[in-house]
Amino acid sequence: MGIKKVFSGVFLILRICFLLLCFFFFSLLNSCQSEGNVKRDQYIAEGFTLYQTHCANCHQRDGKGLENLYPALSSEYLMDKSKVICWIKNGVNQPMTVNGKVYNRAMPANPALKDLEIAEIVTYVYATWGKQTEITPIETVQEALEKCVSK
Repeated sequence: MGIKKVFSGVFLILRICFLLLCFFFFSLLNSCQSEGNVKRDQYIAEGFTLYQTHCANCHQRDGKGLENLYPALSSEYLMDKSKVICWIKNGVNQPMTVNGKVYNRAMPANPALKDLEIAEIVTYVYATWGKQTEITPIETVQEALEKCVSK
């Protein structure tokens, strides 16, 4: 009888440990971000760094631009994502009206940027000033660049 009690006690302890382990495992799973959220956060982090390097000098860190020289990244400026993608890669050398103000300064091209880097910049810009929550996929960048080259 003593052995049955010992085995019974050990079995009970093992069951409790197993249940605690399961609880811990499922709690850990629920606290982790989804793969999509992790990817979005990575795009935004990389996009922020690339924006600081390639865009902030003119558009400023806060996206407000330089008052009479370069436009703010307003919703009007960001209305057409395909155009923004083309502008980032190929630059713009024509007058642009943003918030009722005409800007004549050229936006330099960034031909060395890879499609992924443009997707990251666009994701950061639209998450910060366009209030969008999804990433800009590389395929969207590739499609936009094909269209702007063929025009």
